[in-house]
Amino acid sequence: MKRASPIPAPALAVLALLTASPLTGPAMAQTYAERGFCPGVLEIGVEPQITLMRVAGDQPRVNFILERDKNRPKCPDLSEACRRRGFVVPGDEVVVTELSMGLACVTYVAPNVRKVKGQFPETNGFLPASALVPVSLPPARLEDWVGQWSRNAEAEISITRGRSGKLVIKGEATFGALDPDRVKRGAINLGELDAEVAPKGNRLFFGEGYKGETFPEDAGECQARLQLLGRYLLVEDSGGCGGMNVRFTGVYVRLK
Repeated sequence: MKRASPIPAPALAVLALLTASPLTGPAMAQTYAERGFCPGVLEIGVEPQITLMRVAGDQPRVNFILERDKNRPKCPDLSEACRRRGFVVPGDEVVVTELSMGLACVTYVAPNVRKVKGQFPETNGFLPASALVPVSLPPARLEDWVGQWSRNAEAEISITRGRSGKLVIKGEATFGALDPDRVKRGAINLGELDAEVAPKGNRLFFGEGYKGETFPEDAGECQARLQLLGRYLLVEDSGGCGGMNVRFTGVYVRLK
């Protein structure tokens, strides 16, 4: 059996939106369960309820659930036919972006994960909602933020203590660094984050004139918001923090 084998998220959908507002807008007229897929991340302009949940301790393992395709038109559901090989075990923590129809749309990165070909083995998909329980998080302390955080070989963020209760955020991201052809041609786009800001609990945001609201599709300035959820750091940026296609948006884990 294989534990939580990764399924790549579509490149254009890599947006982990970071507020706890109710789902709104026409883009979410259907839930992910109804649409049959769970990228683990959401579209620009959608405000999900992102929470941290833990796999309950009354089952030895909980398998992920297959998404809908032409060979499995009735998936996702809780039947044996829709069971994936990848699984989580009691105590594993997952980031939940939606609960609907008895299913939870989640993102999971295994503890002590190692990079494989520059990527962390991240699993996005459905789990049975009944197998999960909410995680109660204490108020975030400054030291909880501090560390070297990585999404993959193309995005890392360093957080250190600053002055007067602030945090120093420095990030570097690329587009094309995992593509041998682009590397050979020198066609790698670069981006960076550089800010000193005081967090507001387990959230922080920065950028000229930015107050933490949803980013419009045409945002031009470098703005970003970060949310700390246990061992996960969720990041969303405006798309203006570097060259074409460079994004810091995604799920990060702390490097040890």
